[in-house]
Amino acid sequence: MNLGSMIEESCSRFPERIALIHEGKRITYAELNRAVNALENHLKKLGIGKGDHISIMLPNSPDFVISYFAAQKIGAVVVTINVMSTPYELHHFLHNSDSKVFITVTSSARRYEEIKDKLPLCKHLILTDEKEDSQFRTIVNQGPFELETAGIDGDDDAVMIYTSGLTGKPLGAVLTHNNLMTQAALLKVLGDGDENDRALAVIPFFHSFGAAANMIAILKSGASTVLMERFTLDTIFAAIQNEKVTYICAVPRLFLGMLFH
Repeated sequence: MNLGSMIEESCSRFPERIALIHEGKRITYAELNRAVNALENHLKKLGIGKGDHISIMLPNSPDFVISYFAAQKIGAVVVTINVMSTPYELHHFLHNSDSKVFITVTSSARRYEEIKDKLPLCKHLILTDEKEDSQFRTIVNQGPFELETAGIDGDDDAVMIYTSGLTGKPLGAVLTHNNLMTQAALLKVLGDGDENDRALAVIPFFHSFGAAANMIAILKSGASTVLMERFTLDTIFAAIQNEKVTYICAVPRLFLGMLFH
């Protein structure tokens, strides 16, 4: 199995269940599948195919999830970028990864505009925000919504993440579909999770831990995940209470802060 077929299976098994909760808005698995398919078809029109690199610089939002799995279904490699990256850092990530598409929020477009002339391959910019007439919203709403998934093997590259670069420039580390699928399977066993769970996603999805623990593992189970772009300890506890959260996978420092709070 690969990440593309995984999300297809979950959407087929749990079409009416809630997949994503974001700022009060609920997205079912059926709605998620339609949006993923629409974006994949758009990427195909741009000439993107298996093995091409697509960079995503987005917070924990439905658009991150849609972009991530649209790339996986097409067999492309997702390059996840820290939303705080400077134009200098962004140039390194986009150029070094040979990315052909860059997906980000409208407010970050200026960072790309500053460096686009130095990027020979990355010529496609897709912008998103909360407006219904945004470029991203238009793409996922207009379809087409049917597609044929690319032939993808478990050992194919799925994601490229960048190291912190403490002793030099950040280096791209590649994860395969099997890498991420086995992590998700392990977390499901450790948490004894099923489709009735509701997770809280506070660790950024652009980190491999955040993506595996709070996105892939949850969607593989058919459960729901509450997406938080920004948070305080008060908003974390409010989300737990209001959304009946049953699962949190985070770093020890967060749990320590919750205990003291």
